[in-house]
Amino acid sequence: MLGKDGMMSSEKMNGANPPQTVKVGDKELPVITAKSKTTIKNKKTGVIYKDEAEWKALGIAPQDIQIDVKIQVPTLDLLAKTK
Repeated sequence: MLGKDGMMSSEKMNGANPPQTVKVGDKELPVITAKSKTTIKNKKTGVIYKDEAEWKALGIAPQDIQIDVKIQVPTLDLLAKTK
């Protein structure tokens, strides 16, 4: 589900609070929460639809639909120290 600002958070998708860390091998790594914005657009006319149900109700062919997904990830510390 998209929020009123068009953004979808991982908390909304999963229906629960995501874990704070995940174990990879023998290390605990922090989970990065990203937001996404989905835009559904008609390739021929440029009309933007609010959801999949809207363009299907209008009888638009699936090959005429373009779906763009923008993922927003918080900045990462690329200068972190390593051993």
